[in-house]
Amino acid sequence: MSNYTITIVGTGLIGTSLGLALKQSDPAFRLVGHDKDFGRANAAAKLGAFDRVEWNLINACDQADLIVLAIPLSGIRPTLTAIAADLKPGVIIIDTCPTKTPVLNWVKEIVPPHAHYIGVDPLVRPTGSGLEHASASLFRGRLFCLTPSPQTDEQAVQLIVGLVNRLGGEPFFLDAAEHDGLSTATEHLPALLSLALVQTLAGQPSWREIRKLAGHRFEQVSAGAAGDPDSLRDGFLENKAVLLHWLDRCLANLNHLRAQIAAGSDADERLVQAIDEAVVARTNWLTDYQKSDFTDPELRSTQPETPGFLRQMVGFGAWRRRDQDKEERRKKK
Repeated sequence: MSNYTITIVGTGLIGTSLGLALKQSDPAFRLVGHDKDFGRANAAAKLGAFDRVEWNLINACDQADLIVLAIPLSGIRPTLTAIAADLKPGVIIIDTCPTKTPVLNWVKEIVPPHAHYIGVDPLVRPTGSGLEHASASLFRGRLFCLTPSPQTDEQAVQLIVGLVNRLGGEPFFLDAAEHDGLSTATEHLPALLSLALVQTLAGQPSWREIRKLAGHRFEQVSAGAAGDPDSLRDGFLENKAVLLHWLDRCLANLNHLRAQIAAGSDADERLVQAIDEAVVARTNWLTDYQKSDFTDPELRSTQPETPGFLRQMVGFGAWRRRDQDKEERRKKK
């Protein structure tokens, strides 16, 4: 295990939390961090998330057995392009983006066949967005969407399942396109609504006064208008058809609510019923989320067959030797 190197590219909240959780699950893991903001990488290392940080991307990745791309969607393609030629035979690459289909296509185009890719989307609920909110317990009891392609090496998938179990998470398998269709409703649509809210209010002459009254409710609803603008744009456009579908439905509901409010007391009961249905739906969702009780028993992923499965797969396991043998034979041809 001491020879198993995990490189995490991106030392923000998710990347640093993964480093903390992996180190807690097995101190023998060799954790390497890389970030274009080297100061942030050093800060994450001081929190104990990494054994070392590397300012050079290639140096951070060329000896890694597992590479985690915990970066925005806009950074995935250039990162894959930069590291592709120096990837170790048998390396596994995962990413944590909420959009999977374009990443899968980039991997097919850029990454050599001796590397294995699995899309991963940890469905977590951080208490904030800054590095100070990173926690080893962030993934405990949370669902991890895994989106391997039909061609993905089965043993690579099982290794990631074992890793998710180590983090205290629950693997949940989806097709990449299906994942993106569903996540558009819960990720990109809320972000779009947040942008519309902020644009509406901040564009008013009275914004100087409005912002003084903005508190917790505004902070909650506007939270989607944050992060990397390029990644938000890419997420909207990569899922354009699905996003427009959900946006049309949302606009229809807004128009319906508007009509009920405009009708005043004449629509009082209908308005109360609409509000009550939404409140109940959200309450039920939040209860399930807090208990992490979304997965039907028959759909639950099985644990690795033996407690030592992950230990057998890493280090100097037979699988890695097979990959190295394949690579040597390929070079001789």
